[in-house]
Amino acid sequence: MKSKKSSSPGSPTLNDWLRDYNEAPWRHYIAALRDRGMLLEIDGVMVDCQAMLETRFQCDTRTCASMGRSAETESCCTDYDVEITPAEKQRIVNHADAILDLLAQRDPERVTRDRSIDEFFEESHMIELAKERGRCGFSYRDSAGQLRCGLHSLALETGAPIASIKPLTCVFFPVVVYRFENGDTFLTAISSDTADLMEGEKDTHLPCLKAQHGDPMFMECRTAIETGFGAGFYAQLSSAYKERTRSATGGSK
Repeated sequence: MKSKKSSSPGSPTLNDWLRDYNEAPWRHYIAALRDRGMLLEIDGVMVDCQAMLETRFQCDTRTCASMGRSAETESCCTDYDVEITPAEKQRIVNHADAILDLLAQRDPERVTRDRSIDEFFEESHMIELAKERGRCGFSYRDSAGQLRCGLHSLALETGAPIASIKPLTCVFFPVVVYRFENGDTFLTAISSDTADLMEGEKDTHLPCLKAQHGDPMFMECRTAIETGFGAGFYAQLSSAYKERTRSATGGSK
């Protein structure tokens, strides 16, 4: 008779250490937000008000992915490696003909319709989106020379949900969702305050995150939030923002 395996293999000492090593910094950050009145809870999800409601963000490729960008200016579509899941790869493969057709129209010097979709992935112990000519293989430049995502464009043009084709890593950036061992969920975004928690210090140097321009983070990242948590969650987040704004201005708005 086989003995029943423990749900958490390893000694209690090891399990506690693994949990605390990963989670304690996040718990400390969340506690600091709570102490400052910057933590909100919606449908059981802890929300970083500082990152999501007060931080300004605008995704504009004119600041980072233009033809003549400086060597010091990074872009998430050119300088970052994107790891995807097998399921995400399969979703892209399922749309291979349409993706290749779109890219062949928008980027004919690089992409032809007879190319294999497998050429757009790099696989070893993980699956990553391949780079071509110094940028994501699924990207193209529009008539103004601005970098565009072919997967995003295809979804918009066909009326498909963005995340049904585009990998969640790309959909969510710079939003971050952290799931604790006990099931607690924390919604935040890349910032100078959270960068060291995820070894993402260089991310804060991206023009879009340095500029602090545009709408509050949650508005610009509506697609990501609704993809991850639903339209009802986003509506509650929007209401919380309006209430906090009214409170901050003495109820004048």
